[in-house]
Amino acid sequence: MRIWLLLLLFSGCATGLSAARRAELDADAQPALLALQGAQFDQAKTLAAESLQRNPDNARAAGIAAIAFYRQAVHDFVADAMTIASSFAASMLLRGSIVNTDFLTFMLERADKRLQNVDAALAVVEKDPGFSLDLCLACWNVDWNRSGDVDELDRHLLEIELDAAGKPLPENDPRRRPTFRFDVADVAWLRAMVHFQRAALAFGGAYDPNITFASRNKEKLVLKLRDPKKLLEARDLALEGLTHAASCRKLVLAEVDDEREWLPHPRQKSHAMPLEVDDALFETWAGVLGDLERLLKGQEGVSVAEVAQLRDHPPETPPGGYLDVDAFLTQPRDLIVGRGELKALRRDDPGAISELLGRLLGPAYKSSLPASPLIGRLQRMRKEIDRGEDTIERKLRYLLWLN
Repeated sequence: MRIWLLLLLFSGCATGLSAARRAELDADAQPALLALQGAQFDQAKTLAAESLQRNPDNARAAGIAAIAFYRQAVHDFVADAMTIASSFAASMLLRGSIVNTDFLTFMLERADKRLQNVDAALAVVEKDPGFSLDLCLACWNVDWNRSGDVDELDRHLLEIELDAAGKPLPENDPRRRPTFRFDVADVAWLRAMVHFQRAALAFGGAYDPNITFASRNKEKLVLKLRDPKKLLEARDLALEGLTHAASCRKLVLAEVDDEREWLPHPRQKSHAMPLEVDDALFETWAGVLGDLERLLKGQEGVSVAEVAQLRDHPPETPPGGYLDVDAFLTQPRDLIVGRGELKALRRDDPGAISELLGRLLGPAYKSSLPASPLIGRLQRMRKEIDRGEDTIERKLRYLLWLN
């Protein structure tokens, strides 16, 4: 079967484009690619847009546009976050509202619009199964930390610093700055990440970050629900992100090439990331995606008792009940908690904690619900780390892998 797939790939039939047509489209996108490789992001975006006007099906131009849009989204979001931080400091001094909610709304909506542009461009790329883009991320000469100059932190930010054994790579080792060949599976990975980030933005816009008080003696703290529709939006975006993540996993496993992979499968050996990949990792990936989907659909819940066992010193008698994530997002409410009730958390009183969770979460706190395996997976990882069977660094790579 793989031989036939390779023959189709090299003949051009699998991509839907003839070799001549692909060469024509790649040549048309070349100026934009050179600008992107040179970290001229605004120019790359403009040139890619011009190329797409001439050829709306040019996947390479769309991919370049997506990366330029994404860089703009991150740039603007960081600038806005710095403004929010400055406003926070000033408000604390003046004893006013800690966060300017109007500016927060603008910040979140602008970031979401930028990410929508990224996803629209990626949707064009995904239509071409033969898409590829060679790019060295660590070669970009950019003042990422906004110090006013390209310093050591900027130069090392996107480099591969450790080898497969976890040892530092020499300063001038070319392995620190690999050129990846991004393909359509990587596009699905990025679409998943964009949807998860948009879900986080929507969630952030649902509540007023300025905590208020529900009583004159300031005994009860209130996190006010500003926009319940944002929680529904967050749920739908997260579910769509899981769909793209599942598509990415399938596309990676179906690959027959092996060249400078960003996301390799267990039988691919040409990849710069010092990430050990095996069949068990892909099984875990599928399991986590399924766990998250069932949580978002309310088919399973988060066991409070299992969460309590993740603590360094778990209580002898953990509280019961389950968090219904679907109900939390679809039946939202203000979150109100008393200062006295918070003391129950420190006392590890299971009855008081269950009572607090019931009042705080309402319909999202259930006495009975099928327990999600997700917490058990986290507990297993923790035990492996404690026994020295695995390292926290490797687990963090897992999280990166799983978007």
